[in-house]
Amino acid sequence: MLSETLFRKELGKALKSKSTLAHPIMMQLLQPKKDPRLLRLFAIHTYPLTRMFERYVAALFYNCPVPSFRRDLATNLYEEVTGALSKTDGHLELMQKFLRAVGISDEEMARIEPVRETRELIEFRRKLVEDPSRYHMGAAAVMIASEGQTIQKESGIAPHKALAALYGLSDDDIQFFTVHAEEDVDHVREGFDLVCAVCTTEQMQLEAIDTVRETLERFWRHYDGLQREYERGGGVLDVRPAAGAGGLA
Repeated sequence: MLSETLFRKELGKALKSKSTLAHPIMMQLLQPKKDPRLLRLFAIHTYPLTRMFERYVAALFYNCPVPSFRRDLATNLYEEVTGALSKTDGHLELMQKFLRAVGISDEEMARIEPVRETRELIEFRRKLVEDPSRYHMGAAAVMIASEGQTIQKESGIAPHKALAALYGLSDDDIQFFTVHAEEDVDHVREGFDLVCAVCTTEQMQLEAIDTVRETLERFWRHYDGLQREYERGGGVLDVRPAAGAGGLA
């Protein structure tokens, strides 16, 4: 087996291996010029991911084979559903608040259907967290790769703060992202601890590392789907892909 120190290092390298902030559509979104249609598309395509997240955490709690980690997962789930620990609202409600702020009605939210790439990302993680034999992979996909998407920055600035300044969004409007940017630092750390604890063979360690990388690749494809919808509606990208680490979703 890899030593825990080396395993953590390899998980960290995997987490930083592919930047979703470097995706052309995200680079376009973070340009210092308004593109309300793209902002709406971003919100619409993020919503299906948020709808599922509490279920992933619930499954990880239910199937957790190490009792000492269930408390952290229970705390994570409690906050996800209620927002009580951050003294806000449930995280789905916070995302709905953001969608309303960018002009998406409750009726539109109810009709949102994810595109193919987003469905594949959703199902990839669901299948892992619901399979006890692949628990280590589910924890890597959700607690490391997915939670890690919200804690990265572009040029030292949190992306949601840049969007708020550009579009005149209030702190209340972007509370979903602010809460996650703060909480997910701890959640990723807990994810590293959990994955290290449940990986009892080198094969499991390698599978966890590969799962982090594959999850990031699927996030990238999720943004490919957003880009396709943007261009289908007449949008034109004027940025080039870059390299780095991070994401908003």
